[in-house]
Amino acid sequence: MGKVVLLGAGPGEIELLTIKGERLLKKADCIIYDRLANPAMLSLAPITSEKIFVGKKNHLHTMPQDKINELLVEKANEYELVIRLKGGDPYVFGRGGEEAIFLKEHGIEVEVVPGVSSSIAALSTAGIPITHRGLSKGFQVITAHSKRDQLSDIDYSQLTDDTVTLVFLMGLAHVAEIAKGLMSVGRDSATPVAVISNGTTNHQSKCIGTLATIGEDIKKANIVSPAIIVVGNVVSLSNQLDFFEKRPLFGKKYFLPTIHHFNYSYIDGVIETDKNELEDALISLGAEVVRVQAGSISADVIDLSFINDACDGDYLVFTSANGVKSFFWNLNTINKFDTRILGKFKFAVIGHKTESALRSFGINADVISDVQNGIDLADRLNNAIDKPVAVHWLCCKDTSKGFEDNLRKDIVLSKHVCYENISTELECSEALIEDLKQCDGAIFTSGSNATSTIPFIKNYMPKNIYSIGPACSKKIRELGFDNIKEAKISSYAGILELL
Repeated sequence: MGKVVLLGAGPGEIELLTIKGERLLKKADCIIYDRLANPAMLSLAPITSEKIFVGKKNHLHTMPQDKINELLVEKANEYELVIRLKGGDPYVFGRGGEEAIFLKEHGIEVEVVPGVSSSIAALSTAGIPITHRGLSKGFQVITAHSKRDQLSDIDYSQLTDDTVTLVFLMGLAHVAEIAKGLMSVGRDSATPVAVISNGTTNHQSKCIGTLATIGEDIKKANIVSPAIIVVGNVVSLSNQLDFFEKRPLFGKKYFLPTIHHFNYSYIDGVIETDKNELEDALISLGAEVVRVQAGSISADVIDLSFINDACDGDYLVFTSANGVKSFFWNLNTINKFDTRILGKFKFAVIGHKTESALRSFGINADVISDVQNGIDLADRLNNAIDKPVAVHWLCCKDTSKGFEDNLRKDIVLSKHVCYENISTELECSEALIEDLKQCDGAIFTSGSNATSTIPFIKNYMPKNIYSIGPACSKKIRELGFDNIKEAKISSYAGILELL
């Protein structure tokens, strides 16, 4: 018999998941999750884990609560660790208490992991402190949703203190009714009110009004569920404290094809990860990202016998971080060589990302091209090499000719294909088409990304196309699109500066 963990998924933003929650998800055998739990959290779980959606929407229950309770018991008898992933906190109107009692009655071990409640977090990102000296000395959190899917039986006579912030959950359909109820017990009709949709996410929106006007205001605003209603003088601080909504790319939406990278380090060994630095940066600046996997990096086993024949001053050249990681995986994991065997070599790299990858293995580059292209790196090597040496290029299977064609003819170049970019055929689903129609732009970080995705989305391409550099732009043009905005510096930082 296994254990069930009632895990609070937080208010929506994946980074507001607790450290303990992340650790447990990574070990889960089965995840039973709600509509309000961020689906991206499922990617933290093992691929082999069973994932069951039991979300509820007004009048549309995937599974009734009593069936969910029974499912939890069934899966606890089947698996060692079952995660019940619930939006917000399990005990804040999440029926977590009911589930815990049912499990206990059936002899199932239960653990509860708190989550950040949207009743506080969504207010924070909307610029509304739930308490504030001189404006609010406390708060009440009230459900506006009953078992009958109607407005709950709220005793408005208990909500007359205007020094207490009122937070109503699950009440979007009843905003006008709630406002009327509060005014009926004497609350000032000019009391500020906010309705916050999709709080803490990059498509958060809000509507500000008063008790007298919010019923009409909400009809004009594009506010969708899930939403939170806030009543109190603290709402007046919203425009002053809405730092979250003032991020430079807030409200923007971008299409971003990415590569599933092969990753290797001395400490962690081989890791497969979907983490993308550009996506993280875009999100931190306020953008919503529609990310698709355009391909994956596969490391190849290569013959390293050339290392034993090296002369002092021979070069190892890397034109991507993937080449660095794939080479050291071959060196350390496949061949079991000590890094000191590389003592005769000098190192040349393209760009600071590749330089950083090399440095992570304890080696500083001798030649660095600041410009992200092979021609510049070839020019720098041409100037740096003043005696006959061998140059060994650790490269991709399908690589551009810029570096090779511009290297001095008297320099002996050996190519060692240590990884390849395997394209993934993109499925242009109805959901993706709808997302593309809403995007402010498409971002391409390599020619291979463009090649893998543009043929599938060409009929739905966003108006603005952003390219990381000349080689990428050339490929986009070959695929039929000229409306390209190109980064001045061929890097993620260059893309962000462009946006």
